[in-house]
Amino acid sequence: VRRVPLSFKLSYYNEYKSYLRMDLQYSKVPSERHWFRSKNIALLQFLLTVGTTVSSWAIALVYGHVKLWPIPMISYCGVYAPEKYVFSIGLVCAAFLMFLFIWIVETADKIYSSNATAYLLGFPCSIGLMVLAVCNCVEEPTLHYIGAITYFVGFALWCIICSFKELGLGDDQRSRWVVVRQVLAVWDVVFSFSLGLLYLLGFSSDAWQVAVSEWLAVLMGELYALTFFFDLGNEYIVEQVREYSYGWSDWFRKKNGYSSDPNDEDVPILEHL
Repeated sequence: VRRVPLSFKLSYYNEYKSYLRMDLQYSKVPSERHWFRSKNIALLQFLLTVGTTVSSWAIALVYGHVKLWPIPMISYCGVYAPEKYVFSIGLVCAAFLMFLFIWIVETADKIYSSNATAYLLGFPCSIGLMVLAVCNCVEEPTLHYIGAITYFVGFALWCIICSFKELGLGDDQRSRWVVVRQVLAVWDVVFSFSLGLLYLLGFSSDAWQVAVSEWLAVLMGELYALTFFFDLGNEYIVEQVREYSYGWSDWFRKKNGYSSDPNDEDVPILEHL
């Protein structure tokens, strides 16, 4: 087995330290330059998802592709042109924001933050939203409904799990948004799973009960996401990304035998070289 020369490893270490110092120096720049706060992602994700679905329904209604009553399922508002372009583009962008929103929530160092919940439920539901947006229910029904099930079930479970984690908060830590989130999470689960139950009971997709359950499930989930706009604080997304990257940097340094402090002048532990 060939061993990497010590001089090469020390050179690589010095370059790595210089990079971290430069990044730390940049972090001292006044926060006014970090103009975008993490909580704004929750607001944008809510506005884009709700705005896209309502706009698609309104356009489909104007062109006579759907009826005012019984209200159609959201999926039927993205089948024909021109509403299908608004539906697909808007929800694909909303899926990206949902992915970013879930990452922000799960790295916010709150009681509800959990990598396992994000990877098992949060990220898959954002991918499901993208799939159902790209594959409409007429041309690609199988992929569309797989994406829809992933989105509705995954997001409902993610909401309820995050809310149950907040049950351990004391009265002094329990804000009104914590209570609102718990109520919305329960209703999101109720409407999401009632959607599947109605199908099992033999209701068709044209039934108003099915459509109303779908619309209310989306609304409850998006209102749940919106509460984080008032609860995430004033941290800038640039700072949150930097803190997350420092966590990986610290792991890298410890793995290679260096001090976890990027300002440490100590010589690296050479027995690992």
